[in-house]
Amino acid sequence: MIPTIQLNNGQKMPQEGFGTFQITDFETCKNAVLKALDMGYRLIDTAQVYKNEQAVGAALKLTSVPRSEIFVTTKVWLPFFGDDVTEKSVEDSLQRLGLDYLDLVLLHEPYGDYYGAYRDLEKLVVAGKIRSIGVSNFDAGQLMDLTHQMQITPAVNQVELNLYQQQDDLRKYQTEKQIIIEAWAPLGEVNGSILQEPSVVQIAEKYHKTTAQILLHYLVQLGAVIIPKSVQESHMRDNLDIWNFDLSLSEMQQLAILNKNKWLSPNRHTLGSTKHYMDLIDEGLDN
Repeated sequence: MIPTIQLNNGQKMPQEGFGTFQITDFETCKNAVLKALDMGYRLIDTAQVYKNEQAVGAALKLTSVPRSEIFVTTKVWLPFFGDDVTEKSVEDSLQRLGLDYLDLVLLHEPYGDYYGAYRDLEKLVVAGKIRSIGVSNFDAGQLMDLTHQMQITPAVNQVELNLYQQQDDLRKYQTEKQIIIEAWAPLGEVNGSILQEPSVVQIAEKYHKTTAQILLHYLVQLGAVIIPKSVQESHMRDNLDIWNFDLSLSEMQQLAILNKNKWLSPNRHTLGSTKHYMDLIDEGLDN
């Protein structure tokens, strides 16, 4: 049984979910989501830019798991940031997913008119179309600024978080403000060196777990929500098998010192990244 974590608005979110990034083939995505739900996953994470909302929706329609037990997240893509524009894009996502409401909607990147976009998300909360709202890839300063400007504090910030990028300062800030941190790339995009760290290997042998399971459990013990992604059934099952042990304080410290503050994806907060994302806004979703 996957535990839940309480958001700052009182809603409960499963602490582990199934990520669908890069699962673009319709049948592959649909079947993977169905399989995940059958295994016990209850959080499904998608996004407009993943171009698989319809496949996720098809799985949600076919599953025997009640809608009330499934926590569905999508993310608004950059060209759809702005007053009224974001509201329509979320309505489109609801239609593609075949849902009446979304459990969580995030703004995918900290660029463009995210003030206007967030205001639209707030309207949709009031309208009952969204239960919780948040952001993705925001740093602490951007979170502070947004929170100061808006009526609803973000419930979640989804960021790159793994053994080599532990986001110490951001995690501290979000804990203080009761904003849950959600980890994408929790296994470092399955970076080989992360899985072969001697300390991780040693701890894995002690608990009779894989190194991937140790890395995932480390993050949830830090208080993060995780969304590992795999279409391989064995890996999907292994990723769920992390809830029957706890790391000791000394083991947590062993893993904490392995932080390299290393980005596996491009650091969003550089001039080059800013130009890249501005170009994406100009080009639109299909480029």
